[in-house]
Amino acid sequence: MGWAEPQLGNGSADLLSTGRREIGLFSPFRMGLNNGAEINVNKFLLFPSVSYKSEMSQFRRWKMAYRIQVAYPTMAMRWLQSPIGMKLGEPDMFALISPEFTIPQMASVYGELMGTIGTASDEQLSINGGISIGLNGKELVQRATVDLPIIYPRLSVYYNGILIKIGGEYYRKFKGRWSYIMDYDMFLMPGGDGRFAFEQKGLLIWTKSRKFKFLFGYKLVAGEYPYGSQAHLFPAMDFQFGW
Repeated sequence: MGWAEPQLGNGSADLLSTGRREIGLFSPFRMGLNNGAEINVNKFLLFPSVSYKSEMSQFRRWKMAYRIQVAYPTMAMRWLQSPIGMKLGEPDMFALISPEFTIPQMASVYGELMGTIGTASDEQLSINGGISIGLNGKELVQRATVDLPIIYPRLSVYYNGILIKIGGEYYRKFKGRWSYIMDYDMFLMPGGDGRFAFEQKGLLIWTKSRKFKFLFGYKLVAGEYPYGSQAHLFPAMDFQFGW
């Protein structure tokens, strides 16, 4: 498959070919296994996570796959209580989570199904949906949240105990080395102070070879957070390498 697959948001049912490895400046490390599966590892050591993705039987014209992910946020959340490693006032003036709160040992398990129709040489449509379950978050104080777009929805499972995510991707190759991808994700957070969040991204992709591609575009984020409803538009960029 190589660079033929457009799996930028990891929401496609496509899999890396056996032995293929890819990593990006902001995207995780991925490696194709020899049993119709791949492994995905978050390279940021403070927030370790690993996922296993495997193909399933095709449903009509749809390629199908499932993914299981396990994440451990405790180290990252404790670091956010004192990100420069010392106390500067009470609480730490640079903290995103007040040092007064105790962050327990926690983990989450996420299961997702995804389907893809079309060809990577022309255009593809993918849809996906999954549920995440938080473990041991009952000891976490609700006020110990990181009330920031992008971050809050991904940590909400540890406060709420459950997170539902649905999304999709559309990829199209349109001229020479150029292609683009549009994706969206909806985060539903039942029982939390913030009930939902929506993220939509559009990226232009320039593919130099099987070893390198450059992506740039935007990311739109909107949702209902503990501090109210807000919307933000961010630039998006990544460099991806493969071998």
